[in-house]
Amino acid sequence: MWSKFDRNGGLFIAAALGFFFIGGLITTVEPPLLDKSWATPLAGLKDYATLAKSGDTGAQQIMQGRSIYVREGCWYCHTQQTRTIEADTIRSGWRDVRSPVSTPDEFVYDKPHMFGTRRVGPDLSRVGGKYDRQWHVTHFRDPRSLVPGSVMPPFPWIVNDPQELDALIAYVQSLGRAKEWRPAHDYEQ
Repeated sequence: MWSKFDRNGGLFIAAALGFFFIGGLITTVEPPLLDKSWATPLAGLKDYATLAKSGDTGAQQIMQGRSIYVREGCWYCHTQQTRTIEADTIRSGWRDVRSPVSTPDEFVYDKPHMFGTRRVGPDLSRVGGKYDRQWHVTHFRDPRSLVPGSVMPPFPWIVNDPQELDALIAYVQSLGRAKEWRPAHDYEQ
């Protein structure tokens, strides 16, 4: 029976596409259908888009910062997901405490999701509260002054616009704070 696949390229391609389709269904469609927790938001996760529409000024600032993050293409180089790789949990950690792995319930309200696929810059999934406001201002003005060898370009037009700068910092400071994992909740503002 298997020799038919060796002699017939069309049959081989059809079988390969069939297996690919079945694998795609099993890995992308089936898990959220069986595990309903994927659509349940993490306890403590804020729906900033809804809060912004209801008039919450802090949420409006975070949503403005998110749109700047998208506009400037930050998500092309920075991911927002801590993978199951041990090095990721160490790198995203804080003061010898490893960060938790990202879970689907953290991204329920993100539209569009900005997981990212490239890690030219560091992952930002747990960066909220790691650095204070002045660190971010300096980093956006001249990244290499804080991180020698960084390939991140400077963003002087954002630094020179206080409203955009505050919004972008508010967004970055909001990332990864829904999960309670940092000792003594020692977050920078």
